[in-house]
Amino acid sequence: MSVFFENLYDDKNAQTPLCLENGVTYCVTDIVRDIDHLAASISTGQRIAIYCQSARRFLIALAAIWRSGGTAILPATDKPGYLDEINQQFDLYLDDDAINARLTRDAKVSAFDMRLPTSTACAAIFFTSGSSGQPKPVIKSLAQIEDEIQTQIPLWHPIMPQGARMIGLVSHQHIYGLIFRIIWPVITKQTFSADPTPFWDMIIPDMARGDVLITSPAQLKNLHPDLETAPRPSLVLSSGGPLDLATAQEATRVLAICPTEIYGSTETGGIAWRQQTGPSSAWTPLPGLQTSLNDAGCLRVCARHIAGDDWYQTEDRATIDSDTGCFTLHGRADRVVKVEGKRISLGAVEQHLRQSDLVQDAVALLADENDRRLAVVAVLTEPGKDHLQKRGPFRMGRLLRREVARFEDDAALPQRWRFVDQLPTDSQGKRPLHLLRALFTKNADLGPVIHSQTRDGQKAILGLTLRRDMTCFQGHFPDHPILPGVVQLHWVVQTAATLFGSSNTVGEVSQLKFRRPISPEDDLKLDLDFDATGPKVRFSYHSDAVGVHSSGTVKFRIASQDQETAP
Repeated sequence: MSVFFENLYDDKNAQTPLCLENGVTYCVTDIVRDIDHLAASISTGQRIAIYCQSARRFLIALAAIWRSGGTAILPATDKPGYLDEINQQFDLYLDDDAINARLTRDAKVSAFDMRLPTSTACAAIFFTSGSSGQPKPVIKSLAQIEDEIQTQIPLWHPIMPQGARMIGLVSHQHIYGLIFRIIWPVITKQTFSADPTPFWDMIIPDMARGDVLITSPAQLKNLHPDLETAPRPSLVLSSGGPLDLATAQEATRVLAICPTEIYGSTETGGIAWRQQTGPSSAWTPLPGLQTSLNDAGCLRVCARHIAGDDWYQTEDRATIDSDTGCFTLHGRADRVVKVEGKRISLGAVEQHLRQSDLVQDAVALLADENDRRLAVVAVLTEPGKDHLQKRGPFRMGRLLRREVARFEDDAALPQRWRFVDQLPTDSQGKRPLHLLRALFTKNADLGPVIHSQTRDGQKAILGLTLRRDMTCFQGHFPDHPILPGVVQLHWVVQTAATLFGSSNTVGEVSQLKFRRPISPEDDLKLDLDFDATGPKVRFSYHSDAVGVHSSGTVKFRIASQDQETAP
């Protein structure tokens, strides 16, 4: 039996509002009609990949695949290079357009087998970042997902008022979004938002008191100022990586509720939860979940929704309180890191780079614990060295980013580069992290640390951390250091080139205004608004305490070199 399908096909729920999309409310009967229609167009037992922007169409496709006896393949991204890597895993690919096309065709729904599948017969295969660098398949049954939801319902459902809606800012393509944006609302008979809404300004106008916000650390680090006066949510869930205490406290202040963090992975689903009300807040295991440590100090977990009676070994280092069973985490032991709340395989980034004719070898890393930008140390081939000499390090890095972008989402695109003749090694031939990081600390004061970043099309807002010991502050002035205007312009040009692919050759600067000095203590933000028709970028440096520091428009000159494309 399956609670998911029983609720969908229960006549008593037929007129229950299930999802909202583009201002339209869809009832359960609307969704079921499309599920049956799509299922009738699918061959029995196929392995079908789904990647949808619309959560409504995703639900329809997922349920239709399971109804037809098929297996759902859930790619981590729709990048062409990534899909090519896993194309042997599926027989058919469905995106929003393909689903719409099938739903507009005539189908003999009456001839379709109307028996409902059991939860154990329904499987979804996620492809996530494995430490080997290859996309790693993770199989989850609907039974496991339903078991996890039944475990969590007693924790969160009593907090949600009658009529609370599930508002998602995260993708439903991943296990966390799938559970709380798709399966949970069907099981608990709650309405969910189906529009893709990765940014706060997309959901604020439609928020209602008591809504449940499905968020990630990336969104909670970049709260919209209008949230302070928006209707109060009843619950704010966050997953994809741990929140730092400062972000948790600021989110609590702005949203008037402390975010509830869910710790887990694609392989395990939910493991534990916490609310950071102070330093060193521990994680509380979900009800019925057992924990222990292996000999290396890494967490082991056992729960019905993970591996039944078997123990699952994580790569997360931890310590467990023997009295309470709660635990604290101390980082990962493998080579998968979290960037902007997304799991990034360092091995996969390295492998993509080595496929280029320009790269002989490469190592990906986080060059600084306090700087979450991905970095790469690369040894170039002879053609690569020729390109480096012609283009320079900055444009060479931009070229190689395009190589990685064929396979990976933005979070996995390296932002810091070092080109060396030989990778640093110790006496045993290993590549210690401290030696690799030393390559970046030598030039660490060339630019600010970008501690936060939001982007909406051709607009971006970056949070910048400045340091008093940066070279640009030396001599301007010893007792009262300020950031020179020429450095401000350089950062604008460099950042626009990285984010929007613009030229780094300045043709004209206009409407330039330096209103207030920028000091190392300022909590600085840089707003960029790129216009490709110019091409030009409007910028503004500002801080909450001072307001606008400087602003202007930089128009770029397109040199012939800047129009080169990757070989």
